[in-house]
Amino acid sequence: MPTSGWYEYYVVDPDTRARSLALAVYKPCDAFPEHAVQECAVLRDRIARNHGRLPVEWLDDLLREQLGTLYGLLPRGFSVAAFLFLILRAYEDAPEGERFRAPAPEEPLRRTVAEAMDAHGFQPRRHVDPILDQVLFYVATGRFVRPWSHFARTWPVLKWLQYLTQRTRRNEMGLTAGRFKAPRHVSLVARFFIHSDPVDPFSITRLSIKLCDHDPSSLLDDPEDTHSGYRD
Repeated sequence: MPTSGWYEYYVVDPDTRARSLALAVYKPCDAFPEHAVQECAVLRDRIARNHGRLPVEWLDDLLREQLGTLYGLLPRGFSVAAFLFLILRAYEDAPEGERFRAPAPEEPLRRTVAEAMDAHGFQPRRHVDPILDQVLFYVATGRFVRPWSHFARTWPVLKWLQYLTQRTRRNEMGLTAGRFKAPRHVSLVARFFIHSDPVDPFSITRLSIKLCDHDPSSLLDDPEDTHSGYRD
């Protein structure tokens, strides 16, 4: 039976240890605890491969350019949390580990984005990591083909961010941005805690996860409590 989940990304202040919610997304199916732990492992692996410094500036530059004054209203740490979300969306396109269901070269969206990157001299053009290369494609899609200005009158920012990861406007299964609160019935709440470097907010020193049930009282649990599902 399908199970739904609610994923919350918190940024932990390196000095005060206070945590603030940067992003939350919905997972409509297959939100099992073991899957959430595996997804955390995927993120940790990408962070480790890049020595703690993911290219978050790809997305942050896009948000600054596209959103204008709205950028200043984003939650603290939004760019980092949203980048992790894009990694997991890219991973959902790679069910065989690192291997993508490779789109045909003539796929219209991919071809259009590639041509725009060429025409504007967009850099970088590719990334050796196929997951990060797909994230780069999402960012380029937002810059050249699906800019925020096309949707600002009718969509919230999170729905636009979600659309950058989809081939069509129809919602696809998997992690879904665009909701502001969890649905009434979810089987799992997964909280990711992003520990950032005191000097470089885009540098992640540690990523941990806590698994909870749908009971709202779990929101008050100590994130360091190993008995309540915390995994470091």
